[in-house]
Amino acid sequence: MRLLIVTVLWYLFVALADARIGETPIQFADRYGAPKDSSVTKIADSHSPLVESAIHHTYEYQGWRIRAAFAELNGPALRMDYQKIITAGMNPAIQEYELQAIMTANTPPRTSWKTKMYDNPNSPNKGLAKFGEAYIANAIGEKMWQRTDGAIIWLHNHLIVRVELSEVRAYEEQLKAAKEQKTLASVPSF
Repeated sequence: MRLLIVTVLWYLFVALADARIGETPIQFADRYGAPKDSSVTKIADSHSPLVESAIHHTYEYQGWRIRAAFAELNGPALRMDYQKIITAGMNPAIQEYELQAIMTANTPPRTSWKTKMYDNPNSPNKGLAKFGEAYIANAIGEKMWQRTDGAIIWLHNHLIVRVELSEVRAYEEQLKAAKEQKTLASVPSF
């Protein structure tokens, strides 16, 4: 049994070690082939984008679906989601050893991960409510880690692992500010 676990860990490490946050679509395609961008994934990306106004690609590799968002055509992946492809008889929940393989794959030299308090950037909660949200999230298995360079890994419902560069939140703030300016500029002078 122990040999099986070690073998599975090694297999996952090799399978996932090459897809790292911050790499370009060309680097992803070199590993996984052309993205599996179907009409279904395009609809999902438009309704639930990883990053608003970004270029999204979906890759399938050895039982995993990897979604990546790129701000520019040949730019780095700003945010990625890892999720198992559900098939009959398999457990869709991400196991601890699978999470560790993803974390290891996304740990460049001279960086490390440290547990971080849960912090959903899309939550309107502030202060004590934010602390309560973090407590409940931790109780149901939502966990976050921050890399020494600011990147974040988020285990979401034991079904999705999200990895994002620290720059993605600033990028999203810029998009939001530009959208607000455009809205204000469109108001006619009465």
